[in-house]
Amino acid sequence: MEFLELMKGVSLEPTDNSLRIDLKDANLRGADLRGADLRGADLSRADLSDANLNGALLNGADLSRAYLRCADLSDANLSDANLMGTYLSRADLSRANLGGANLSNANLIGSRIDNTQFRDNSGICKDLKDDLKRRGAIFFEESPSLRSGMLACS
Repeated sequence: MEFLELMKGVSLEPTDNSLRIDLKDANLRGADLRGADLRGADLSRADLSDANLNGALLNGADLSRAYLRCADLSDANLSDANLMGTYLSRADLSRANLGGANLSNANLIGSRIDNTQFRDNSGICKDLKDDLKRRGAIFFEESPSLRSGMLACS
């Protein structure tokens, strides 16, 4: 039985949900998850290519090594999310909040980042930060400990 068939009737609408959702390795290609409350969810290694996550709450979610090619993450809250090794090529991150997110080895090539907010992110080297700023990203003041540990691009 396909995952989406199993999910029929399950609402991922915004709620006051304290459950930790486990969608590790899930195939959610093209899923409509607009405004979904996925705070703290385990979406590691999930395929969310072409998914609509506009306005989704992904605070503290584990999206490590997830595949989000061409996903719509505009206006999403990804603060403190684990995006280590996440494939975000051609994803729309416009106006998203990535404050505190771990971006180590994340692929942001071709992603749209107009007015995307960054703060205290691990995994961003100076050259990448400069490139993101040129593409419209907003960087807020970083804590002194992270500023002194800015990665060098290789």
